[in-house]
Amino acid sequence: MTKQSTEWAIFSVILITMMLTTALISADLVLAVKKGSSSSSSSSVKTVHKTHGSTTTTTSTKAVHHVKGVKVFHVHTVPSKVAVGSTFGLKGVVFNNSTTATITFANGTCSSPLSITFNKNVLTEPQAATAPCKAQQVTLKPGEQSFILSPNLSGSIYRATAPGITNATMILKYGAVIGTSKSPISDSITRVYTFNILPTGSASSATSSHPTASSAKSSHKPSSGPPGVLQPVG
Repeated sequence: MTKQSTEWAIFSVILITMMLTTALISADLVLAVKKGSSSSSSSSVKTVHKTHGSTTTTTSTKAVHHVKGVKVFHVHTVPSKVAVGSTFGLKGVVFNNSTTATITFANGTCSSPLSITFNKNVLTEPQAATAPCKAQQVTLKPGEQSFILSPNLSGSIYRATAPGITNATMILKYGAVIGTSKSPISDSITRVYTFNILPTGSASSATSSHPTASSAKSSHKPSSGPPGVLQPVG
């Protein structure tokens, strides 16, 4: 009887030990999963720049972008003054400030690398195409830059419909080949440009002509832009 009681006691100790070990392992696994989920979540950084009455807000999400150093400089309206009723465009410079990536994007009149949305005061209108569209692919090696313009499509225009401060959210989509890799990746960069639309008749220099842009590229680094344009964000 005593021998049987001793065996049961030993069995009970072994069983309790196994249960405690299993519980500790499960707790460690749960903690590891939570820590991994926390570290893998994306983080966002919002930067606000104010220059002579104009405000530029830049929001970047670190987990989304693969290429560092692609910048959008010197964003401004064309014409420089926009009044209610006039049509206009947004022009800027794409600068490949990366060290190893070659980027490409469409910059002809068939397709635009920019996707722009306005929070208010602007309407995107269709218009009849006056000439056949021209496809063009721009390739920028590290250190090179190229002009971009939106709308650059023959079938749409931006028209100012009301006065006031207006935000334009610009998304530049491009492909990139990094280093010696032969597999391109799709990437994008987002910028917010803030500008003022004047009341009707306030901008004598504003016209309703459709803006045009040069597609020339160069390897010179852009200088500091005039007040009111988008500044680079590191």
